[in-house]
Amino acid sequence: MRLCSLFATALVASVATAQVTIPAHFSVYNGFSRGMNFTAATPFTITQLELPVISQQVGDTAGFLVRINGVTTLRSVGNVGPLIATSIPVITGDVVDVIGNWSPAVTGNFTAHNSYGSATAGAGAGPFATTILGVPHTLNRTGWQWDIGDAGYLSGAYLAPVAGQIGRINMYVNGASGTVLATNTPLGAGCGASTASFYENFATAAAFDLGNTAFSMIPSSGYVVINPLGALQAVGATPTTLVLGDDTEATYTFVNGFTAPGWGAGVTVCSNGYVSKATGNGTGFTPTVATFLAGSQDWFSIGWHDFNPAIAGSGQVKVDETATNLTITWDGVWDFGGTSATNASTIQFQLNNAGQVTFAYGTMSTLGNGFLTGFSPGGVSLDPGNTNISATPTLTLELTDVPALNLAALNRPIQMVAASNWNLNATNLPAGLGIDIIGLNDAGIPDLSLLGLGMPGCSLRATLDIITGPFIAGGAHAWSFTIPGGVPSLVNIELYVQNAVLDFSVNLALTKTTNGIKGKIGDF
Repeated sequence: MRLCSLFATALVASVATAQVTIPAHFSVYNGFSRGMNFTAATPFTITQLELPVISQQVGDTAGFLVRINGVTTLRSVGNVGPLIATSIPVITGDVVDVIGNWSPAVTGNFTAHNSYGSATAGAGAGPFATTILGVPHTLNRTGWQWDIGDAGYLSGAYLAPVAGQIGRINMYVNGASGTVLATNTPLGAGCGASTASFYENFATAAAFDLGNTAFSMIPSSGYVVINPLGALQAVGATPTTLVLGDDTEATYTFVNGFTAPGWGAGVTVCSNGYVSKATGNGTGFTPTVATFLAGSQDWFSIGWHDFNPAIAGSGQVKVDETATNLTITWDGVWDFGGTSATNASTIQFQLNNAGQVTFAYGTMSTLGNGFLTGFSPGGVSLDPGNTNISATPTLTLELTDVPALNLAALNRPIQMVAASNWNLNATNLPAGLGIDIIGLNDAGIPDLSLLGLGMPGCSLRATLDIITGPFIAGGAHAWSFTIPGGVPSLVNIELYVQNAVLDFSVNLALTKTTNGIKGKIGDF
């Protein structure tokens, strides 16, 4: 599709070009390729690169290598003259390497001819102070440990920026007043996500509001969490008391014939308030969401907290087992550093032979550090966000995580002399038929179910000005939008893009959408 079919052509804007000051020539270095490194403090476009002829030898050709944020943006070798034209956009924060040298007709590992600045810091060696479009920048020494003009240059290695003599390359840039930075702005979130985990993270013990309540996890494809459901059970007459110290765990092996679907021959119990199907989740005392969601084993966190049952006077962790039920109770266990019964909390994990899990609570301490309550299956899990458990009657968990549909921009929409592509990539797409949506405005509909379309959580963030497709969806879908070249009037135009997929995995098929992206066309 052509953007010029939507917008009129305007006059070409004039652009000023400036040369960046580099150190004066001091000596010729023959060997590896050398250059300069800096972090951009302002946006600009590199329009030309030039090698000083003072280091050129008979029969040499010019070679240039530009890397931005560690990615090769330009490699131009075999140039007869010292000057090449480029169009390399740089934005604030980019880490830029500009490397260049003369190469002989027969190249190899150590054949580069470079113009060096002096070895005096600030005078010809990095760090060297300069300006780009009037903005202060600092140049440092960098390079490539091979001649970049050689076909086998990748056998060499990048020389990380250091102080020292800078390889001199003349760099010309533009960024005249009126130039505009091309940008991408995500809009909203894709729908279709479902998670296998849930949690509530209480920053302080005083914030914990589940005392004297209970909720249950009913097995389905994953679990259905129902609140309230269940009750705190009294500890049996002859429980097994686990030998647990501060920040320790113990594995309890079933001895009374108890079994449950998906569970092995025992459980691992951490003194700090959680149960796992096996060892591997550690014994940390600080409730941390990232750690919880990355546990290697199914993690049932009744109340992850810094408990210490080894303190004199503290209650203990006790196990009751029958052929049909397993109950593990932190029976008045004290906070770490506790000094009295005011530090005692009672939490309980219940598991029956049908696989139903119940978290139950008695009186809770309001002292010590925070609590984390929830469940996460073994392996790295998506973060579902904090759930207010006491205010959530029902919560459905999937067996495995399903990420939301996502649209990402792979580059920025830049209007250049020649036509260019704004490259996009949609991921996490279900199997079905998809379309690309390009709009001139944000449709601004945060929940399509409000329109009676039965699409909860799905939004429309692009007006339906251009629709292309359909395409066969499933996994990833790369697509692009062509920005005509030489049409500066397109600068500052905003485009809104999104993908939608008719999901064949859902009965009667359900349309799902990615997040949107607002792309502002710029000239760098």
